[in-house]
Amino acid sequence: MRGIRRGFSLVVAEKNKVARAIANILLGKYRVLRIKGVPIYTSEDYVIMGVSGHILNLDFLEYREWRYDTLKELFSADVEYRVRRGAEKYVRAIEYLARYARRLYLALDNDIEGEHICWEVLEIVRRVNPYIKVYRIRFSSLDPNEVRGAFSNPTGLNEFWIEKSATRQEVDLRSGVIFTRLLTLSLRRKMKLPKNRIISYGPCQSPTLRLIVEPFLKWRAGEKYRYVLRLMLEHPFYGEFTFTKSYNNLEEAERAKEEALRVRIAEVVNVKSWVEKKLPPKPLDAYELASRAAKFLKLPSRKTMSIAEELYRNGFISYPRTETQIYRGVNLRRILSRLINYHVKEISNIARELLSQKVLKPREGKIDDKAHPPIHPIRATKKGELSGDYLKLYELIVRHFLATLMPPAKIKRKEAHIKLGNIRLNTSGLKVIEPGYFMIYYFEKPEEREVPFSKGDKLYLRDVKVRRVKVKPKYLTESELIRIMRAKGIGTDSTMHEHIQTNIERGYAFRSKGKLIPTPLGVTLIESLLKVVPELVDVNLRSNMEREFSLVGEGKLSGSEVVKSIMKTYYDAFHKLESNLDWVTKDLVLAFKAGKVRPDLEK
Repeated sequence: MRGIRRGFSLVVAEKNKVARAIANILLGKYRVLRIKGVPIYTSEDYVIMGVSGHILNLDFLEYREWRYDTLKELFSADVEYRVRRGAEKYVRAIEYLARYARRLYLALDNDIEGEHICWEVLEIVRRVNPYIKVYRIRFSSLDPNEVRGAFSNPTGLNEFWIEKSATRQEVDLRSGVIFTRLLTLSLRRKMKLPKNRIISYGPCQSPTLRLIVEPFLKWRAGEKYRYVLRLMLEHPFYGEFTFTKSYNNLEEAERAKEEALRVRIAEVVNVKSWVEKKLPPKPLDAYELASRAAKFLKLPSRKTMSIAEELYRNGFISYPRTETQIYRGVNLRRILSRLINYHVKEISNIARELLSQKVLKPREGKIDDKAHPPIHPIRATKKGELSGDYLKLYELIVRHFLATLMPPAKIKRKEAHIKLGNIRLNTSGLKVIEPGYFMIYYFEKPEEREVPFSKGDKLYLRDVKVRRVKVKPKYLTESELIRIMRAKGIGTDSTMHEHIQTNIERGYAFRSKGKLIPTPLGVTLIESLLKVVPELVDVNLRSNMEREFSLVGEGKLSGSEVVKSIMKTYYDAFHKLESNLDWVTKDLVLAFKAGKVRPDLEK
């Protein structure tokens, strides 16, 4: 092999940028070549290359044609791994290099999916070099010390993790293909669909859509208007205050208005105040990163995870696809010593103050995925090194990390109860008395509002009105949706954002003013499935599966057992849906013909 000595060590990373970073750390000086169109980084003893995620895809051995009469066969049809479209060059490069390599270092992501990609690489390598020595390299950041330590202490492959990933892939393949084909083919019998248009189903995608649709269904079943009593009350010393009270019908609101006009003088009948602690956030995992970035930075979850991956590959942060909330194996003082050089004084000063403490006591959660630590900064960026959303997300991660090491905040809350005849009114306020972690984590600092009233104070009516207010659906923000998905076990830290995005791309939902809004097609699909086969969109469906997948990952169940058990449930659902297809299809045809992607559902 020209320019490379035989018997070298082949290192395979998950992405090219990670491969280049490893080369910088391990080799220092190296040459950059291209093998089969793939960049490689080489010295006398090492060849380092990156792939691009999964290089093999699970697919059916037969039945690739969409036919109604073969759908039942897919429940038990043979499946096999094939080269993923677009990954051919990586396979050719691995095969070429592996022929001349003596050792294989699998330096892919240290999680379930990364373990399966290790297996995929090894499958290709062993086609041409069955006797190669294999080592698994595990690290959670591109910190040079950690990477060198990982190569000094290699491990073996975790066969149970590989089987867990393969089991999940098979369940998702069979269920997704079977029900997507069933729904799409039945609709094609009734109408001509646009080219490449399908009605897709997924065991995570569809329960996610149900969560998006539910606020609309709840609104449609409830009252469309409420009647709001608006009262202007004046305190002799503190001026005017506005209070509102909501009623379900106009008669109630009008009676309350008459009562206010009759009594005219309100009295503060009770005042309560108390001090409460606001604990710092737990260490940052992938779910919380996506949720908080959506809430605080208004970033879609897919974009957040894409940016986080780039920050990781460039050595700014630790591996972002983690579920851990415990700083296991993290050198907190080393990170703080790097952050004292950060160009934002507010951050560098807090880092310096924390570093001066004899003992660091981070707040920690209970979740530990045993693979990666929580997301944390690895190094301080230089001024101008990051910009835009990359800088915003990096600083959110830095501030979150520092906040976990800081003391709680203390808030004094005050609540006043006011009586105006039979009308009960409440008002509340707060004041931050000890800022604690709010000093660095301003995202969670509440807006201060004083309540000046004392028990026995009188307030005098100056104006009262009743107005009709249209009730709108309480659609979920992306941050709220991610939190519910996590609680229900829908998706993983690596896939939750993809399920949201898939629903948008399929035309089932869209983003508007920070909310996720269902389309008529999305609403119709969920309503139809709820009436016929509610188990297909059960929000607990995936969590039940994930419990079984976890037992595979622990070696307590075999993958084949779990696939058989889950597909039995899907087989029963298939028959229920098949016997009601005409009814389901009729509604979907109407939704398609409406042709509105972003309608006003509330009319």
